[in-house]
Amino acid sequence: MTLNPSMKRILEFMNSINLPDFNKISIEELRRMENQNLGQTETKPVYSISDYYLKNDEKSIKMRFYRIDEKSDSLIIYLHGGGFVFGNLELSDPVAREIANFSKSNVLSIDYRLAPEHKFPAAIDDAYESFLWAYSNYRELGISKEKIVISGDSAGGNLAAAALLKLKDNSKPMPAMQVLFYPVLGPDLASESYREFSENHLLTKKYMDFFAHSYMNDIHDVFNPYFSPLLYPNPEGLPEAIVITAEYDPLRDQGESYVSKLHDAGVEVTGIRALGMIHGFISYTSLSKSVENFVRMVWCTVGSKLQS
Repeated sequence: MTLNPSMKRILEFMNSINLPDFNKISIEELRRMENQNLGQTETKPVYSISDYYLKNDEKSIKMRFYRIDEKSDSLIIYLHGGGFVFGNLELSDPVAREIANFSKSNVLSIDYRLAPEHKFPAAIDDAYESFLWAYSNYRELGISKEKIVISGDSAGGNLAAAALLKLKDNSKPMPAMQVLFYPVLGPDLASESYREFSENHLLTKKYMDFFAHSYMNDIHDVFNPYFSPLLYPNPEGLPEAIVITAEYDPLRDQGESYVSKLHDAGVEVTGIRALGMIHGFISYTSLSKSVENFVRMVWCTVGSKLQS
């Protein structure tokens, strides 16, 4: 399918900007630039918003709880994208509100620690602990611990997938479902999607290299299955998965390989390729009716499964 017209306009705009070399300016300046990036311009109302903190001797992780109404007892944990380097609760607020409204579920958005200040596996530990916190505090949140979903997009999809592997390895409770939008799942320099779309399609090879080197301690991390979930030997026993890839995304093929890996291990999995879309598309619902319809379809499906 040809590139969606809205995605084409976004790419033309982004490619017209002379972005500086990420390796030559400070992380603070990079984040300031990212905060001004093109994305959601509209927000949807929710019933209430509360902040919680996941604390121990070493950290205090802020979590934002979006209550959709007085009756819903389901929860979707959301881990934002941003290459492990960018993102916060404010930037991900429009997406979290949309998840709540489309799914009719409560949402817990996680302000996990970012690289390069916090290297692998800090963000995974935060994702893992946030699920266990929600599971343990289900009464305070007014949810059912049997109706928790863990989700994320891009880097957040990686964290959701890796957190599940850590839960499995430590014989911990599992969420009811996992929902991964265009997740980064492992090393890839040769797939068809990487070769076709790693230039001029928003997420470029240059940016991927920057994000990976910011997050990893050294090259050995790449071979750790928590860093690269595609390398996990046997994902048998993981919860039902919905994995969404974008047609014009260098990460497309690794996401679809993960769908095959989960299927072969006996995990109930649905793989969806969003035709005509680019990496990061869920942030553009206010700019594209096609994106809004697609995102609504996914979260309405998740919500109906949780309410059944």
